[in-house]
Amino acid sequence: MRVFAIELSSRRGSIALVDDGRVVSEAVWEENFKNRQQLFDALRAMEIDWETVDLFAVGRGPGAFSGMRIAFSVANALAAPGGRPVHALNSGSVLAADIPAETVAVVGDARRGQLWAGLFTAGAMAREFRLLDPDELPSFIPSGACVASPEEERLKEVLSGFDTLGKPVYPAAATLGRMVVDRVARGEASESCEPLYMHPPVFIAPRFPA
Repeated sequence: MRVFAIELSSRRGSIALVDDGRVVSEAVWEENFKNRQQLFDALRAMEIDWETVDLFAVGRGPGAFSGMRIAFSVANALAAPGGRPVHALNSGSVLAADIPAETVAVVGDARRGQLWAGLFTAGAMAREFRLLDPDELPSFIPSGACVASPEEERLKEVLSGFDTLGKPVYPAAATLGRMVVDRVARGEASESCEPLYMHPPVFIAPRFPA
C-alpha cells in the first residue's frame, strides 16, 4: 500500500510518501505562518505520481487551527480523482509513537488560559484529549509518565514539575504514514475526517445588519 501523509498540526510541517511501511520520500520544514507556500513547494519538489497513491493520511490534531484545515483540504483534493480514501489519525498518537516511554502524556497550549492533553500507554490512548486548566494537569498525568509537547518552550513553566524531554517534539508525517499502513492492515477505521478542535466554535455577531 502506498500512502501519502500530511502533518500540519504543529509549527513543524511535514509530508511523506510511505510504501508498504517504508518511507520513500519525506519533507520537513519550520512553518512561517505567513502563508502555506512551504507545503506547496515541498509537494512540487517531491514530484509524486499521484495516480500511484492508494490512500491519503492526515494528522487531525489537536493543534494549529489553520494547519489542520489546510491538511484536510489538500488531502481531500488530491484524493478526489478516483475516489481514493482519506484516513485521519490524531496527531498526539503520532507524536507519542516516537517517544521511547511506556506512558506518554501529550500536552499543548489550547490558548484562552487552558491546555489540551491526552495520555497514551503502550501506544494506545489511555485518556482521551481534554481541555484542562493548568492546575488540573497533575491530576491528569500519572506519576512516571513522560510529558511531551510541541510547545514545551511556551509551556516551560507549566511543565516544570513533570518528567519532560527538555525540548519541543513534533508529530511527523513519516510516522503518521507508517501508523496508517499498520492500522489499515489491522482493519482499523479512520478517525473522524475533520480537525480535532478542543474549543467549541465562537460566534461573533456581525457589526452591521445584513
